[in-house]
Amino acid sequence: NDPEVARYQSWDGCSMGEAMAFIRIQKSMQWGIPGQWLQIAIALRETNLLIGDCALQVQENDVRQATIGVTLAGSHQGFGFAREALSSLLDYLFFQLGLHRVSANTDPQNRPAWTLFERLGLRREAHLSQSLWFKGRWADEYLYAVLRQDWIRYRADHPPDSLQPPPDSSSEPR
Repeated sequence: NDPEVARYQSWDGCSMGEAMAFIRIQKSMQWGIPGQWLQIAIALRETNLLIGDCALQVQENDVRQATIGVTLAGSHQGFGFAREALSSLLDYLFFQLGLHRVSANTDPQNRPAWTLFERLGLRREAHLSQSLWFKGRWADEYLYAVLRQDWIRYRADHPPDSLQPPPDSSSEPR
């Protein structure tokens, strides 16, 4: 229910009851149903505290393509959790499911999101001007994508262990 986190999302917030109902629905959903959005929880390893989610939608017109997204609680942003979660999701989509292309979109004002996509090797393919009616106004979007062969090359240079926070980092998430 953090307005700053919801700023770039299609939702504005919900009650605890609505959140629990949403989680129940998501738990019953299957991976990879074309056209259907699936939210995948991001939880802290040590405590299992829910801190955000990754979103996944396999394209309806081509099951070899998907769209992803990520939302993280403000107090846990900036610690590498979103990068680790999206990297794991991309590994799964390309190496386990054999997808050809994965895309992501974000508001150009959401610098942390598009910086994350670029750090993960996604390429900005377009700046769509006023392409989306969003929260009562026309909004721009950046469109990012990565192909399977590009992710394989990225992973050769950035293996999973390289994405972990530095071992000497003693700071706690905000």
